[in-house]
This record gives sequence, C-alpha cells and structure tokens, in this order.
Amino acid sequence: MIPHLLALRDPGPPTRPADAIFVLTGGEGRIQEGFRAWSGGGARELHILGAGRTVPVTRIVPEASRFPAEALSRVHVEGWSGNTLENAFSAKSAVGEGKYSSVILVTSDYHIPRAVLAFRKVLPPDVSIAAIRVRSEGGPGAAWRWARLRFLEGWKYWGYRILLRWE
Repeated sequence: MIPHLLALRDPGPPTRPADAIFVLTGGEGRIQEGFRAWSGGGARELHILGAGRTVPVTRIVPEASRFPAEALSRVHVEGWSGNTLENAFSAKSAVGEGKYSSVILVTSDYHIPRAVLAFRKVLPPDVSIAAIRVRSEGGPGAAWRWARLRFLEGWKYWGYRILLRWE
C-alpha cells in the first residue's frame, strides 16, 4: 500500500507536449487512453509496448484508420516485451533512437509505482517522466479487486526495488 501512497507524488501529464508517449499494455483502457492523449497533441510519437509483433495499429485502435498515413507513421507497435522491466528496456531503445528528453507513461493506476520505478532506473537520468493513470474499472467486486491489485502490486514493487538495487 505504501508504494501507492508514494506514487501520488508522481507528476501527472506535463503541461506541454512530450517527445513520446509509452503505453504499457496489459490493462483495460490503457491503449485507448494513450491514443487519445497522443491524438490530442500530448506527444510527437506514440509507442505501444508489448502489443504483439504483427498486430496492425488499426486493429489495436480502430479509430486510427481515420488518421493520415503520415500521422500513423509516428505510432509504433512493439511486440517483444512481456513485463514492466522489458517495457522499460524497449523504451530505452526508443528514447536513444528518438533522442527524447520527455516521456509520458500510460498505465493502470495501480501499476504506476512499479512502472515509474522501472523506467526511472532504466532510462537516462536526463529524461523527464510523467504519467497518465488509467482508472481501474468499477462494478461488482470492485472494492475486492482494488485491494487485491494494490496488495499484489505492492509485493511486485518491493521485488523491483530489491532487483533494481543491484543494477
């Protein structure tokens, strides 16, 4: 629970456009929220991490078909990463190639502490990191899911703290 309280200090989206948005797939609404932020001018480039190697953007985000090809050339779908740490290393490669100085992470609200920790450790220190929190779904059993997710993510967060200490 403590990591989630500490994450409330993490900055939200910047007031000016970032160089890139990195969407960490694996949760409901993340891709749509990242695409919405990108298409609204939140960043020049959009990277969807862990979505599958051969999946076209228009299949992931159907509304992308309304965008011109030039705009869609700035949407990158990466398919090799399968967890948060691999997402961070994939982003590091993109940051180096694109010479990005500011990025926005898009992930679920419960995942923010671990994602920011991993990206902060892996990306160069001069890259600023902001985050867009995608709210978890409500509905029947929402309170139980909320508590369960935060408990599990708390354990994962502390595991990452230990693992990344030796990097």
